[in-house]
Amino acid sequence: MEEPHASPATSGEPTRLLRQILAGDPEVDPFVLYRQLRDQAPILRTGSDWIVLSRYSDVESALRHRALGRGDESVAHLKYLPQDEAEAVMNRWRHTMVFANPPHHTRLRRLVSSAFTHRHVGALTATIGRHSDQLLNQLAQQPGGDFISTVAFPLPTQVIGELLGVPSADRPRLATLVPQAMKVFEPFTDPTILGRAAEAEAELADYFTRLLTHKRRHHKGDLLTRLAVARDDEALTDTEMIATAILLLGAGLETTAKLLGNGLHTLLTHPDQLDLLRSNPDLIPRAIEEILRFEPPAHLNPRTVLQPCTLSDIELVPGQFVIALLAAANRDPAQFTDPDHFNINRTQAPPLSFGSGIHYCLGAHLARLEATEFFRRMLRRYPTIELSGQPHRERGSNLRGFINLPVQLIGPVTHQPVS
Repeated sequence: MEEPHASPATSGEPTRLLRQILAGDPEVDPFVLYRQLRDQAPILRTGSDWIVLSRYSDVESALRHRALGRGDESVAHLKYLPQDEAEAVMNRWRHTMVFANPPHHTRLRRLVSSAFTHRHVGALTATIGRHSDQLLNQLAQQPGGDFISTVAFPLPTQVIGELLGVPSADRPRLATLVPQAMKVFEPFTDPTILGRAAEAEAELADYFTRLLTHKRRHHKGDLLTRLAVARDDEALTDTEMIATAILLLGAGLETTAKLLGNGLHTLLTHPDQLDLLRSNPDLIPRAIEEILRFEPPAHLNPRTVLQPCTLSDIELVPGQFVIALLAAANRDPAQFTDPDHFNINRTQAPPLSFGSGIHYCLGAHLARLEATEFFRRMLRRYPTIELSGQPHRERGSNLRGFINLPVQLIGPVTHQPVS
């Protein structure tokens, strides 16, 4: 993406707000900026001819509109990398369902969707529970320990690793690489960080190239084996398999880790809602939906106009970028009563945190199940959970989460840190 600049119709404050939003300063509350932008220019047309949407109805319409799809809108900034690095990264991501349009998207999604049915995902419940208990034990033994590095990242790493068929010994290294690699989707990332992100993404590609070769020779019942040995006419190419493996690992790890971290921080900073959840654990699934609305992991979802169309009474032409501000839509007062209030009893419209339309997140059910099982176990085991230091958020406008989140778990008998 190019730096947005003002157009005569929308110059000044709205464009300044958009620049602040895209800068992703961790010290700035983006929800204040979203509210101001939605009030001043709910449909912002920039001098770069972007259309930026912040109302729920407009965002949902954009995500579901068949004339809008995926192009290079999310990786155009990679041009600042050396050409060979940029082309390698962009070539792989263009071969994933995230950047594909029908009928290519339909084919890619169909070939992997069987692993994410409610039946297959539900079968992971015991795995999620086992790893949740193990990681909680580790965190409890570190009074003031970091929830992000001890629990939030390791849990989805183990779960998605098991689903894909990644050997246990390899998972810690992949958990280190994924957050680095996903920085390729932050539109205004520092070039130095962007270079490291490209290197991490290339290392992931090399790893999955070797792993898929191994799985062709040693068959198991995991998703990557099924993809590697498929022989029908619609089987994935090698590039598609590698890109899909990176996508599933990255999306399954980053999104869920940030959901867990954002969720715990939100509960701890809203003690009335935490007390309500403790007294009524049946509210946990609803609480997860409210966390997704109130503090979602993903904040924006860009689209490229594929064919002439009208959206929100604006005539669009092929090649234009449309930026759907998911997190702004989730706080739209036209859709949600008292939207800046965290309320686990809320029963209004579903949040748009996992998108909508044909690109709706394939792993949404898995992420919800991981969060539900984890919080159920944590709240049952530890009657007191406290922040034990100042948490720090990471920089980013696309994904929002914490670098660290120091907490202390207090056990049921002694009310001392559990060991």
